[in-house]
Amino acid sequence: MTLPTKEIILAPGQGNHLRTGNSEIIFKAVGADTHGHLGLFENIIPPGGTSPVLHIHRQMEELFYVVEGEVEIQVGNQKVHGQPGAFVLVPRGTPHTFANTGTTTAKLLIMFCPGGEREKYFAGLAELLKDGHTPDREALLELMRQFDQEPVD
Repeated sequence: MTLPTKEIILAPGQGNHLRTGNSEIIFKAVGADTHGHLGLFENIIPPGGTSPVLHIHRQMEELFYVVEGEVEIQVGNQKVHGQPGAFVLVPRGTPHTFANTGTTTAKLLIMFCPGGEREKYFAGLAELLKDGHTPDREALLELMRQFDQEPVD
């Protein structure tokens, strides 16, 4: 077993914060912290908050754990009404998306395996969504494809 490059100890709410649209991401561990094995972050989503288009990852698995609120997670042909404690593993190549369908703020823990440089995708997305802009479709597609994300039409 390979150990992380250094210990990470974070109190609630700590980590690198990033806004993507009206949602917030708090990075807990990124690929560089785990020799690329995994990345973990919190996604805080207000009701009707920013959510991704239906998409796949060819090189990574994505795992969702609902901490607070209600989150609808689509994985393949299934729609899961996720309440606190719900867990969904999305195998690579499986179409998926998620959205806060409740009336209160939701919090998800999201893990990517392998971790790679997934945080760079979210930094790029934050820039595309900055100041309420709707991103150019081609710019969004380029960003997605650069970081192992492909929309499902």
